[in-house]
Amino acid sequence: MCGFVVLLNRSAQFPPSSSADPCTALAHRGPDASGHLNIHGPDWHAALHFRRLAVVDLDQRSDQPFGSPDRGVMVYNGEIYNAPQLRETLRKRHVAFTTEGDTEVLYELLLQPDASRLLDQVDGMFAFVLVLPDGELRYGRDRLGVKPLYAASDGAGRLAALASEIEPLRAARLAGDADAVAVAQGAMFLWTPPPRTGWQRVRVVPAGTVLAQRPPRYVHTSPWWQAGPVSPAGNIGAAVQESVARQVHADVPVGLLLSGGLDSTWLGVELARKGFTGPAFAARSGRSAAASAEPFEDDAPYAARVARWLGVPLTWVDLDVDVLRRIPELVTTMELPFGDPAAFALMQLSRAARSEATVLLSGLGVEELFLGYERYQAVQLLQRLPAWARPAFGATAVVPRPRRYRGRADKFGRLLQLGPRDWSWATQAYYSGQEWMALSPLVGLEAVTERHREVAGAVLDDGGTPLAALAECDRRLFLPGLNLLYGDRASMRASVELRVPFLGEPVVACALGAVAEDQLRLGNGKARFRAAAVASGVPEFVARRPKTGFGAPVRSLLREHGARLWPEVRRSPVFDDVFDRRVADRFVTEHVRGVRDRGLAVFGLFCAAVWWECNVTGGPGRACDILSGYTVRALG
Repeated sequence: MCGFVVLLNRSAQFPPSSSADPCTALAHRGPDASGHLNIHGPDWHAALHFRRLAVVDLDQRSDQPFGSPDRGVMVYNGEIYNAPQLRETLRKRHVAFTTEGDTEVLYELLLQPDASRLLDQVDGMFAFVLVLPDGELRYGRDRLGVKPLYAASDGAGRLAALASEIEPLRAARLAGDADAVAVAQGAMFLWTPPPRTGWQRVRVVPAGTVLAQRPPRYVHTSPWWQAGPVSPAGNIGAAVQESVARQVHADVPVGLLLSGGLDSTWLGVELARKGFTGPAFAARSGRSAAASAEPFEDDAPYAARVARWLGVPLTWVDLDVDVLRRIPELVTTMELPFGDPAAFALMQLSRAARSEATVLLSGLGVEELFLGYERYQAVQLLQRLPAWARPAFGATAVVPRPRRYRGRADKFGRLLQLGPRDWSWATQAYYSGQEWMALSPLVGLEAVTERHREVAGAVLDDGGTPLAALAECDRRLFLPGLNLLYGDRASMRASVELRVPFLGEPVVACALGAVAEDQLRLGNGKARFRAAAVASGVPEFVARRPKTGFGAPVRSLLREHGARLWPEVRRSPVFDDVFDRRVADRFVTEHVRGVRDRGLAVFGLFCAAVWWECNVTGGPGRACDILSGYTVRALG
């Protein structure tokens, strides 16, 4: 697990005061070693810079950049979990190895004549750049985009750099101006749909692809590999066992993130079969009154019960109650316009775990692959209703009690007024279309929802169902743009590798090889996965527990303290350039007075204000100052 920057044709323009190492901004991704190499031809030049977090084959022989100029040089971030099997395949082709690491396996695989076919056999998370002796570039990411990769282009459209994070590209003055559409998307969804990043000249490299470009201009992009359809696989239990067995191996300590939910408990069950004795880490709120405005119950009692049931000692991480003052840290860590408070918990868990484990196993990804979110059941119900009946049903819908369900009922009522092409974005939005047009007249609804409409529309035009369209949007946009983004950023900021066994190729085959409608039942999200978990030994008290959120009590904190913080936050220039200040006032007031739960929408505006200050107006400003100095004790 590492970080890298590849600069092409000396395009970077580092300020005189900057460090000579372009990877300085990536030190957290690789505290164990660094490497630099310049290679060139008659009309091209590539500078490869690398930081290493040593997890497999800790010897310096696996340091990067890896290879030689006469064969090709590679930088790579990730883990290849089936490297032993691939190593044997290559040895049968008379490939001689000098290391025990997965880096050399991937390197040799990419140099094979049929490398694009062999990549279909890789089970792992990866982002890499390979520079061949003639200057040709090959670069890409794993099927689901577990590991990040960003491409920066110059004003003429030439590829100028590739990197694991955006900050080195900004430091090299390659990012360009801020992208107001991405900032608006960050407020609408709390995350930025790829390929946007918040910067006009930086784009996310597509997941599940390897691209090729030739020197010296690096303008024309050719697809070299694309992850193909998976072979149908039906035995989820066997697939999970295989994936966990592959991903538990490392040359450093491995820990478990345990929430007491279905997914993390199943990981614990499989690890226990292999003799795992810890460490395991769980988060708990340090503020007992915070749950009053939160729609989910606390995970902590379930995590404690599961740990006792597994016989695993549990290390508690008490979540910081003053999370609003940590918004500037969240914005800096995530880089892209982002506002999901779930990242706070993982940031704290990763920091606390670092002294005991360099690798953490997480249950991320199950909800998207096996359709566990409530929005899937909503769309499944919607597509069963005749088109003519939906608007009338929505107009007469009565909001149910208790009050905690009002937000869900309101959203379902809005969905009834929309068509199937809009359901994919509307199920994830924190504003209705009308609300958005009032809040952001300068960045229209079409621009903000364009990527969702594009992905969903392709599925619907091909004869797919609205549920299949939503699942495809979540796999291609939501999963890499939200959960995998904060999973990578929060863990790597603490120099910890986060592994996601449920996104291993054996499990992915079980998910993508099934029809979307077969994955769930009304009232029972991820039904196939849940049944397999119980059959594999997950206790019923876990399998039938209510779904909870993973995050921080921002609804409660904003209701208590938003009125005091907002007058300063609203002064941010983002309310001059992107959002309407008076409309934002109304949404904040609704939440503070308890008229409607607008907690996450308001939190998104706070994050957008800080992002704009940090990245557009020359550095942290008044909003950052007021939030950084905020404490519950001072305001409570």
